[in-house]
Amino acid sequence: MMKHGPVDVVVLAIGEPRFDGSILKELERQSAAGTIRVLDVMVLFKQENGECMRLDLEDMSPEQKTKLGFIETGTRGLFDSDDAETLWEGMVPDSAVIALAIEHTWAVALVNAIAASGVEVALNFRVPAPIVDEAFASLATN
Repeated sequence: MMKHGPVDVVVLAIGEPRFDGSILKELERQSAAGTIRVLDVMVLFKQENGECMRLDLEDMSPEQKTKLGFIETGTRGLFDSDDAETLWEGMVPDSAVIALAIEHTWAVALVNAIAASGVEVALNFRVPAPIVDEAFASLATN
C-alpha cells in the first residue's frame, strides 16, 4: 500500500520580483483542503550585479514562519545547494525563482486502488495548463 502521492517539482521564474501573497495563500488553501502537501520550498534571487542569494525558511522571523506553517517541517531540505547552483545558472540578473516540491495527496487512494486491482501504470506525464487551455480553445473554434 502506498503512503505517498506523486510529487511534482515546480520552478516558478519571476522576472521582476513582486510578491503579493496570492501564491502563498493558494498553496495554504490547497494544503488545508488535503489536496496537496508542500514538502519543501526554495527561494532564490539573482541581483542586477549577478550576486546570488538564497532565502532560507529557517532564517525567517517567527511571524513569517507562522505564515508558512503549512510547509512540512520533516521534509524541508529536499532542495540542496546543488539545486540552487543549477537554478542560479539559468537565472537572469534582477530575477527570482521559487522551487516547490508538492505531493499530490489526493492521488494516494487512487494509486492504491490501481495497485490493488493489479493494474500497472504504463505511462504518466503532465500537460501544462496553458497547453490544455489552448487545446480546449481550439475545440471551441472547430
